[in-house]
Amino acid sequence: MSFARAVAFLWLSSARNRVRRQLRRLAQPKYLAGAVVGLAYFYSVFLQRLHLGGGGRGGPPYGARLVLEVLLCGGALLTVLGAWSLGADRPQLTFTEAEVQLLFPAPVSRRALVRYRAARGLLRAALSALLTTLFFGRSMASHAGFFAVGSFLSLGTLQLHVAAASLVRTRLAERGRAWLRWVGVALVVGALALALLLALRGQPLPGPGMRSWQVQAWGEAVLGSRPLHWALAPFRALVAPALAVDLRHFVRALPWALGLLLAHGVWLERLEVPFEEAAVGAADARARGLGTRGLRRQRVTLKPVPFRLAPTGRPEVALLWKNLVAGRRLGALSFLGVTLALGAVLAGLLVGSAGGAFGGRLVFVAAVCVGLAGFLAVLGPGSLRVDLRMDLPKLELLRALPLRGSQVVAGELLAPGLLLALLQALLLVLGFALSSREPVPGLPLPLRAAATLGLLPLLPAISLAGLLVQNVAVVLFPSWLPTAAAGQVEPARGIEVFGQRLLMLAGTLLVLALGLVPASLLALLLGWGLQGLLGPWALVPAGAAAAALLLGEVALGVLLLGRAFDRLDVSGEALGE
Repeated sequence: MSFARAVAFLWLSSARNRVRRQLRRLAQPKYLAGAVVGLAYFYSVFLQRLHLGGGGRGGPPYGARLVLEVLLCGGALLTVLGAWSLGADRPQLTFTEAEVQLLFPAPVSRRALVRYRAARGLLRAALSALLTTLFFGRSMASHAGFFAVGSFLSLGTLQLHVAAASLVRTRLAERGRAWLRWVGVALVVGALALALLLALRGQPLPGPGMRSWQVQAWGEAVLGSRPLHWALAPFRALVAPALAVDLRHFVRALPWALGLLLAHGVWLERLEVPFEEAAVGAADARARGLGTRGLRRQRVTLKPVPFRLAPTGRPEVALLWKNLVAGRRLGALSFLGVTLALGAVLAGLLVGSAGGAFGGRLVFVAAVCVGLAGFLAVLGPGSLRVDLRMDLPKLELLRALPLRGSQVVAGELLAPGLLLALLQALLLVLGFALSSREPVPGLPLPLRAAATLGLLPLLPAISLAGLLVQNVAVVLFPSWLPTAAAGQVEPARGIEVFGQRLLMLAGTLLVLALGLVPASLLALLLGWGLQGLLGPWALVPAGAAAAALLLGEVALGVLLLGRAFDRLDVSGEALGE
């Protein structure tokens, strides 16, 4: 059997076994329900709107297509420049550990290995092109079929170029001439800059008051000017099939894009650069990373703990300490830091762009801060997972602790609840401080102060309720959550797992909404009743009462969930299946 036939047999057998395994999983109701929901979602969102037949229907107008062509060419150009300037000087021909074990000792030539790797990359490019067509094909192209073929040619060519560039860089580095790639990058960037400068000199920027068709004609003239036209010709040829408006344009553009793909394939095949050692090292590192998935870092750096843990005390505090340490190692604190940094950058840009007129800008920044606080109350529990969701593969260890289930559940909720409450408080106080010196129509200062004080306990209570709902799924339906035990298997994937996640999200939102109804009614009644007596300050007791009711619901939920945790039989759950 030839190598090509053996590879084809291997791929077909792997695909067939994967489909069989997924079909067997559908015998379980949880996967069957997930598959039904996932297929219904994809059909309603993507497939129902996709037109695979006919040509020249719909698609963006000419001006938008021109802008889209410039953006796609810019993306391809950045990919090419990044391949020559970013990353280490080593081959990017990656193989799995199984491929290394089976193919490298086999009587297979180096050129055959390169072809195998290129073919696997083209298969991935085809899958990416299919997904891109499903998601964006209707809005970006006139014909879904043209867009799918063109996307495959573009992605495949760029993938081959990145692999070939890595081999050339490796060869230059081995010969001590790595500086040559920087010379090449500088020459390309300089040539493009010069071409653009000459094009703009011949076609000055349109002045104010010009109509859209005049701007469109200017853009077309700039792209058509000779220096820039030839400089961008390879990139425009690469994206032309995907943006073809009809069959005639597609047929005219197809040979150029196909020629670029074939030329890159021949280029990659003829590069005589050893890559086996780098591929073995990369496969080993990837296998070790798969075994430690969940930790997300192969190296654990010891850092100062959040606070000194006393040898005696409440066990919930120990779980809080553990999750704070884990959250710092897993990047949960980085998530909060990035959120704050983005808010600060946004505020700085808005204030800076206003020059001396800070008035309206500061109020807008304050509104952004309050919006971020509300955003974290609703979506923060789903993102900050340093609780039972993080410890799902270690439920047996938690069950073995000499603690009541309610203590475990409460301790697991403390860390994310505390972090979200701290961030929300900072955002609310910052929002009030920024708006305190500015008049806001319809929102006098006492009303803003009362709303801030009312939201201070309410938003953390909403977050805590969301965290409880998220952890209910871990205790009641642990096998529904895709996970991978350390060093065991990858999380399950497929349309049925996607549907499971949709069901879990819908259930979480439904339960959270039902839990918020009593608190909302209490806040409305209390605020309406006290408005005549306290004015806008009635928001403070209304928010506090709603928060107290929500916390009571959370406390009751912790007790009930703790009992369920005590009865949980981990051995009967197929975690990570």
